[in-house]
Amino acid sequence: MNKFKLMAFCLVALFVSLSVSAEAGLYLSSGKYTFNVQVRNSSFKDVPFARGRVYVTGTTARIDVEADGYRSGYEYVYLRDNVTSYYAQVRLDDPTVWVNVRDDANKPIANSYVSHTSQSMYWGDEFGMRGYFPAEGFESLTVRDLDILVNNMYAFAPRVYLTRSGNNWNFEIIVKRRDMNSMFSNRFEIIAKRDPVSEPAPAAELIAMAEDYVANMSAAAETRSEEEILILHNRLESTAAYLLSIWPTTDAETRSQIIALLPVESPLTRALRSISQFENLHR
Repeated sequence: MNKFKLMAFCLVALFVSLSVSAEAGLYLSSGKYTFNVQVRNSSFKDVPFARGRVYVTGTTARIDVEADGYRSGYEYVYLRDNVTSYYAQVRLDDPTVWVNVRDDANKPIANSYVSHTSQSMYWGDEFGMRGYFPAEGFESLTVRDLDILVNNMYAFAPRVYLTRSGNNWNFEIIVKRRDMNSMFSNRFEIIAKRDPVSEPAPAAELIAMAEDYVANMSAAAETRSEEEILILHNRLESTAAYLLSIWPTTDAETRSQIIALLPVESPLTRALRSISQFENLHR
């Protein structure tokens, strides 16, 4: 994740300073005063790379904060004699989000459902949604056959999980909040391909999937929330299903890298090794 800093100073009948945060926190200053600002969202997750301004008037400082994919927020700090360093917390709320689920012929998919009200499973720079749509007409779908548009632009490297449940496809989609370029309203389009002819995922993507699989295994072992366990198990099932389907066409070097990442005794590792052993026996 790239880190950057941006500072600008202007005088509007008072001292105003601008700053961009590193992940550890947002540090602002105005004249002789400094402010350590903790920026969190409504799920109490730290928000990285927030930007802030401080306006000092008399004995009051107003701290304005904004970050990609959030509504702006502010907090007041009352200044005391002989105190120049202060701590403050600012909460940033989610913008309004609209989601449409359609096929690649631009037709809405009937009986689809999407929920994005809970963001507790995601980091502060992520936005996630979960839902389902009928599997009829989309029987050959894979995680690479869902396109995600945010405000008419393709999301950059979204994480997509897809599992079959009866007559429905269940999905989870995670995008970076930097793709949400409006702090007020953002429109998502989830596009499912009816007759997908997708290229196999490149090696780097497969390796990233394996790393994600390991991270979700660890998270599932640590959480006690039944809802989180279900979500994490769906992620594991989705990733395993895709890696197993693509394994026969995966080159030997990529296979070795993936096997090296996965826990030795995991069910996925054993299944992938079994495919390789079967191929070796029938050459």
